[in-house]
Amino acid sequence: MKKVLAVLLVGVVLASGCAQVVVKAPAGKKIVISSQPVTNPDQQKMVWYILWGLIPLGDNSTASLLANYTDGSEVAISTEASALDVIIGAVLGNFSITTRTVKTQKVK
Repeated sequence: MKKVLAVLLVGVVLASGCAQVVVKAPAGKKIVISSQPVTNPDQQKMVWYILWGLIPLGDNSTASLLANYTDGSEVAISTEASALDVIIGAVLGNFSITTRTVKTQKVK
């Protein structure tokens, strides 16, 4: 039993912090993803995860944010742990809940 628990704990530690965000445009949209940094975000959303970022709770893609831009737009995208994300992680991290903030900004 101890061996199973140790393997499970190592697996959780190795998988922790995944917090994957899928960067994609909605179907039919032609959006160019810019390599420039986000300096003044137009939009942002918080993505919630359980098991320390392993499983998203809800939509973890950028499609809903990019749907608001016109075809041909060049958009910069950033994923970060904001101050609020850190506070949420400190309070709810023991319950395996974490968040990340996704920000977008139109470049052209």
